[in-house]
Amino acid sequence: MKKPAERDCLALVPGYSGQAAKLFLSRGADERIDGVTVFDLLGHVKLQGSAEAAAAWIGEWLAHEASNRKARRTQLLAQMFICKLADDEKDAFLAAQKPLAGVLEAAGVRRRSVAATSGAARKSLGPNVRKH
Repeated sequence: MKKPAERDCLALVPGYSGQAAKLFLSRGADERIDGVTVFDLLGHVKLQGSAEAAAAWIGEWLAHEASNRKARRTQLLAQMFICKLADDEKDAFLAAQKPLAGVLEAAGVRRRSVAATSGAARKSLGPNVRKH
């Protein structure tokens, strides 16, 4: 699977343990949008499927992460990327962000819109985690 294009990045969702999930639109061999792929920060695919399935996975992951003791004193801030696509692809992009926005709201995660190329999109948003 080739690396997804920056224009297809939907969101970056930090977790309480310092991990994060990055959501991208996935494209078939004909370059048509065929779903959403969730990656971790190491580039491993965690889930590939519909926008609803990806949002459900994020919800379960955040619930699991909330058992971490840092969760009681950390407010997460997810980044929802601004669409750089046009026409039908723009509609698919925005439709893919809707279920995720609902899951983030239910989990109590704040969110903001950022441009994928802005410096704000590259800052670490989760808690600082030291390796011992």
